[in-house]
Amino acid sequence: MRIVYRPIRKHELQQAYQLESASYPAEAAATLEAFHYRQERFPDYFWSAWDEENGALAGIANGIRTSALDCSDEEMKGAHQDDESGMRFCVLTVAVDASYQRLGIGRELMIRLIQTCRQEGLEAIILMCEQHLIAFYEQLGFAYRGESSSQHGGIKWHELSLDLAWRQAAKAYNEPS
Repeated sequence: MRIVYRPIRKHELQQAYQLESASYPAEAAATLEAFHYRQERFPDYFWSAWDEENGALAGIANGIRTSALDCSDEEMKGAHQDDESGMRFCVLTVAVDASYQRLGIGRELMIRLIQTCRQEGLEAIILMCEQHLIAFYEQLGFAYRGESSSQHGGIKWHELSLDLAWRQAAKAYNEPS
């Protein structure tokens, strides 16, 4: 099996929405309208993973640029409190089809999101996840910030962040002038 990673295309958003709906409770899943919004406003940050052999969508990861300090605001999830010039990125979806889980696809999608954020010079990546996923994100360098005040979708969320600003500063310091 060969998995191909690339930004999602507009005509593929229905498939992404179906994967989202299968991965999250209805109360927590993004709408198709939200996916169209994210893909139109932040296309470079809407990653997809495809099984090259059968053309199946194996996974997605996306979110929005923001000036917010965390993703816990219900408005962030529902009304898209984004900021195209914001220096942070809020991860809103990471979903891998059940038949492709435990193959490193979620990890690779996150690595690509992180790389995109670094290339854009962002300061940080923020996200909320369920307790069983905290270790997954910590292995990618995210720091646990605590329980979230959000009750989005009736789920107990936990906030994590990845500071990119110090990495940008270290890179600039090490580059010859």
